[in-house]
Amino acid sequence: MFEKDLSIQHFEVKFDSSAADRRRTLYANGRMQIRVLVRVSAADAQGNEVSLHGHPALQTLKLISYNDGTPLEGNWISSRQENRYAHDMSGREASITPLIPASDNRISDPSETVQVFEFWVSSKRVGSLQIAAELMLDGKRYRSNGQNGYDSSVSLDAVAPKRYPAASFLFGGIRSVEQKSSYDRLEQFSLSLFSEGRVIHLLDWSSDQVKYDPDYAGEFFYSGNLDDGVNNLSTYFGFIAPVYGESVTVKTHYGFRTLPQEAGRISIFVYASAEPANKPARTETFELKVFDEFGTDHRLRINSNTALRSFFIS
Repeated sequence: MFEKDLSIQHFEVKFDSSAADRRRTLYANGRMQIRVLVRVSAADAQGNEVSLHGHPALQTLKLISYNDGTPLEGNWISSRQENRYAHDMSGREASITPLIPASDNRISDPSETVQVFEFWVSSKRVGSLQIAAELMLDGKRYRSNGQNGYDSSVSLDAVAPKRYPAASFLFGGIRSVEQKSSYDRLEQFSLSLFSEGRVIHLLDWSSDQVKYDPDYAGEFFYSGNLDDGVNNLSTYFGFIAPVYGESVTVKTHYGFRTLPQEAGRISIFVYASAEPANKPARTETFELKVFDEFGTDHRLRINSNTALRSFFIS
């Protein structure tokens, strides 16, 4: 139970516990996030600092615009959950493995007087915003935007997402999987992004043409039965792999095959076979969006090359 006549004593908004900077930059793509911390404690009727851990007032804690007190919504988004994309313009904080959702955004120990909560802020539009916090305690509204004697905030500058020329996206072979017979071949290719002297991780993809399956590579192309019989391989398929996982499974005429894949790249598989298939060809250009480590999406096309039983990007 909490006593009555509590008031807010400590109310602070900052980026990191040890950071003194008050301004940071992010890409305005709606996915790149900046971590914002709110530190809060209360005072009892005697002026003693006390913890609000477990107090229902903490359920009302949120980030607001410093200037007008409105909550972050619309073009500016505040979330209690971290996503996989980089939180720093250097890209070093991108997660190339899936994140486990946190059960709570409190990061302080229950025994600590000052409780600390983390929020993740993103922007959909170029611009700047000064961010404060708000909390309701026993019917009274507290804001850190200069009202009630509390003045603490951080500022974010959202800039245009970085785009890369088509030449920066590379489509190359990794390995040719051993053939089960002269009538069967599975090859693995890698779609990657290389710019400024380093690999920019690709952390996701989406397409209206293929349903994303976290366990199996999805088929995006089927040539149908071809008549020229190159190397006895008359049909071929295109598969695109789910991004996360050290390995991926592809379904072939000879059963399921599981292969390793590299983190931060998207695996494309070409399966060629002499086995006829009793289904219609699926030969349209594959349109997809790939998401780089900052959360920026890039539109690509994967086109077929029937003569080579392969694909190329544009």
